[in-house]
Amino acid sequence: MNLSCLLCYQASPTPVCHWCEDDIFFFDATLHGSNLLQYGPVAGHVKHSHYDALRVLGLHTWPMSSLVHQLKFTHSLTAGKVLSNWFVHKMRQCTLSVPNVLLPVPISAWRLATRHYNQATLLCESISSELNIPVNQSWAKRRGFSVQHHLSKMARAENASRVFSLSTQCIDDEIAIAQGNKDGCNFSVAIVDDVLTTGVTVNTLSKRLKKRYPNLHIQVWVAAFTPPPKSSLCQKA
Repeated sequence: MNLSCLLCYQASPTPVCHWCEDDIFFFDATLHGSNLLQYGPVAGHVKHSHYDALRVLGLHTWPMSSLVHQLKFTHSLTAGKVLSNWFVHKMRQCTLSVPNVLLPVPISAWRLATRHYNQATLLCESISSELNIPVNQSWAKRRGFSVQHHLSKMARAENASRVFSLSTQCIDDEIAIAQGNKDGCNFSVAIVDDVLTTGVTVNTLSKRLKKRYPNLHIQVWVAAFTPPPKSSLCQKA
């Protein structure tokens, strides 16, 4: 069976050839730490007052950004599988605890109707099959039609506070099954998304979760981090 690389389109026995994979900046637990909230070049640029740990696969620069774009806008299940497999491989090298449930960042009903899928859910489902962690797709809701990529950090925060809310049940059932109570004690979740830019979205969702479940431990798992202009990370990529 003849295959071509998703990035350079040259013949390759794998979806991404080893030359393109070598060009990707991956965060390494041995170099950058397992929790990137303790790594200044990332933590200093993202809002993170309400979640406890952050794990990112790589930088949202080429060629990683091309894979994310294929997942997000062309419904490339192969690109999503590549990203999730890489993420799982890197997760097995770090010391973060395995969460009890995966929570994909929700998209609006309008976006779901036009795109027909939530890229965060696709990542969750692939990671779930590898790590055997359940996925809760109905834990939160997003209202409205607005997008955030063109907004300033302050505007993103204001928008996120308006559009995101938790569902009535949220993760009550998962906590009840795990512990027989609903206080969230010793219960861990991972909020999953494709791209982290300012951290406002995941921080807002984490704030909602911590308000309802004060003892909940929250990780954030994302495929790619968008480095700010002149970031030292860009020089390493």
